[in-house]
Amino acid sequence: MKLSLKLWLYFIVSSAAAIVLAVTLALTLGQILQPGHTYETLKAMANEMILEVNQNGGKEATLIEVTEVYQSQHPSFVFEWLHTDGAIVYASDGRTQAYSPSELIHLLANESDTYWDLEHPVSMMYPADISGHNYYLYIEIPPEAMRESQMLLYFRSWTSLLSLFIPFLVFIITPYFFTYHFFHALRKRLKGINEALSGMSIDRRREIHDDHNDEIGQLAHHFNAMSKRIREQVAQIQDQETKRKTLISNLSHDLRTPLTNILGYAQAIQRGIYKNEDELQAHAAIILSRSQYIEKLINALFQVSQYDLHGVQIQKSPTQLAGMLRKVLAEYIAVLESKGIEMDISIPEISMTLMADVNLLERAMRNLIDNAIKYGAAGNYLRVEYKETEEGVSLSVIDRGQGVPPEQQPFLFDRFYQGSQNRSSEGFGIGLSIVKEIAHAHGGEVSLYSVPGKETRFTVTLPR
Repeated sequence: MKLSLKLWLYFIVSSAAAIVLAVTLALTLGQILQPGHTYETLKAMANEMILEVNQNGGKEATLIEVTEVYQSQHPSFVFEWLHTDGAIVYASDGRTQAYSPSELIHLLANESDTYWDLEHPVSMMYPADISGHNYYLYIEIPPEAMRESQMLLYFRSWTSLLSLFIPFLVFIITPYFFTYHFFHALRKRLKGINEALSGMSIDRRREIHDDHNDEIGQLAHHFNAMSKRIREQVAQIQDQETKRKTLISNLSHDLRTPLTNILGYAQAIQRGIYKNEDELQAHAAIILSRSQYIEKLINALFQVSQYDLHGVQIQKSPTQLAGMLRKVLAEYIAVLESKGIEMDISIPEISMTLMADVNLLERAMRNLIDNAIKYGAAGNYLRVEYKETEEGVSLSVIDRGQGVPPEQQPFLFDRFYQGSQNRSSEGFGIGLSIVKEIAHAHGGEVSLYSVPGKETRFTVTLPR
């Protein structure tokens, strides 16, 4: 069922129920909270008295008997029967003096005024035809016996009824148009969300334009945010898939060359195709070198797969990072000297003790140093520095090589990303991503500052 039809049904049913409940409640509360007589009840009492007198013979004696019965039921009332000339037929208050014409006129003239008077008795005069004779029934009621609030509506024609019904109808319908306008706009906004949800897919982003700050506006805002996140996640998945395919292609390329070398030299050794013992040792050294290279790649890929399955598992222990850095750098002295790279070290003799996994941090620093040697060797400079701050420590590896272009810097720590597409270099773009994961596992960060040709700085910061 459509919302507009529901709105009509709710409006009609609720309006009818509201009118019935209002009238019923008003009458019930009036009877309970405001007891007393009204103009209608007094008129009905007078008519009953006149009818009973006529039914019981219509004589003056009967008139007196009926009046005494009503007097006993309403002891605070005054009942009087008058001839048309003002003579008293019967008076419950004992009056015998006839009313003069001026007194009769005064009673009739002030009848409507006394009806609303809260301090003086209310007087009502009713004409009565008793057995063909004309009388007046005069009733005087104390003000406290009257109901405090009354509403009288008189309609002499359908035109007068319409004069009240039409404004009442306008009063009832007017709120509906405002409500309908509100629900129409509400339905339109919900329809937009429904269409956006039904048309949403991973290959395109749907956006809802809703500037309201209510619950539906917040829902539209959350939908837009969710759609944006989904698109970003899909883009990341697609990017990872592209990098995975590139990795497989690069892996096939880089493994083919060393495997070809291994097979060629192994066949040469098997067939005895070598001149002397020195050439045999050279062939064996090449086979060993290429085998170690393949083993290194396979271990790196296995390490990445383990991180994906189990995350970076750290085993913290009290560690002095200065000693760890000096130990790692000692392993690179020969390599740096052979490449003509100047080493600049800024490491204190004693450093603060941190709770860290020393093996993982050694791996991270080796990856950074290997990266600096591979891509920054042209600068013939390598600096490793250690700094302590109030927040923690920072470990930096600095070179003056080719650097990283600004457009590549945001992606350099992504897994399988290779800034250089030159396949002559060995690597798969996982070294820096491992550094990032190790830093995050310790609650730290890794950052990059690079001005190509001048300075490239990788910094790992760890909290105290």
